[in-house]
Amino acid sequence: MRCAQFRTALSARLDGEPSGLSDTRLDKHLARCTGCREWLERAERLRGRVRTSAAEGPSPEWSAGLLAGLGKQGPFARAPQGPQDAGLAGGVER
Repeated sequence: MRCAQFRTALSARLDGEPSGLSDTRLDKHLARCTGCREWLERAERLRGRVRTSAAEGPSPEWSAGLLAGLGKQGPFARAPQGPQDAGLAGGVER
C-alpha cells in the first residue's frame, strides 16, 4: 500500500469518518513512516487553524471588502444574459 492511500485513510480518521483501514494498521504505518507522520502533524495543525477561524468568523476587513464589492454591482445586479454582457463586441459569429 502506498503512502497516498494511508494519507487518505488518515484524513478520513481525522474528520471522524470511516477510514477503511484499522487503527492498528494506520498507527503501525505512522510509527514507521516519517513522511506520513509529518503529513498528519501538518493536517492536524491546519484543522486547528480552520476551526479557530470558523469560530471567530470573517475579519472586519474581509467583510468590508465583500460589502464594497457588492455595492459596486448593487444589491439587485442582473446576471449576464448573453455574449454582449460578457464583453464580446457584436456577440458570437456563426
